[in-house]
Amino acid sequence: MLNYYDMSGYDLKKTFESSLQYMWSAKSSQIYRELGKMEKEGLVLSKIEQQEKKFDKKVYSITKLGITAFQEWLEHFPKNLELPIRDEFIVRVFFGEHLSFENLIFEVKRFKKQREDTLEALTTILITAKHAAAEDGLDKSYYFWKLTINKALKETQAEIEWAKETIDELMNRS
Repeated sequence: MLNYYDMSGYDLKKTFESSLQYMWSAKSSQIYRELGKMEKEGLVLSKIEQQEKKFDKKVYSITKLGITAFQEWLEHFPKNLELPIRDEFIVRVFFGEHLSFENLIFEVKRFKKQREDTLEALTTILITAKHAAAEDGLDKSYYFWKLTINKALKETQAEIEWAKETIDELMNRS
């Protein structure tokens, strides 16, 4: 994210939450730990910005070495492009014979509602990203942001459809 703007750790966390959260999660502690490590490696520089009525903030910027390292990371895709799988919800559905139908239906409905909320958030992110890109002259970047958001939208829509079908099946079977 520092290839777009200089940011504090807090700014990076907020940017993750508003853009990357559906493809990469990062806790504040991880962000600050990685920034410290990257600064030691010369990939980023930091400066303290004084603020009135607030604590001073440390703002990070990417170095030429950081840009090179980032470009190398981008160009070397992992061999295995499968998504990491650890889905506690679907494992519970797999063992659904040990649950009451009422409980399982309730949880699938809850899953569906959460995915619908995610779909709404992704739609908002897509609109916000388009406006932000236009304001900051990042139209080329937006093209690629849109590709990733569209993937998340399609996955989420498919999960909602699966949940609807599953609820119907469970209700017909109970």
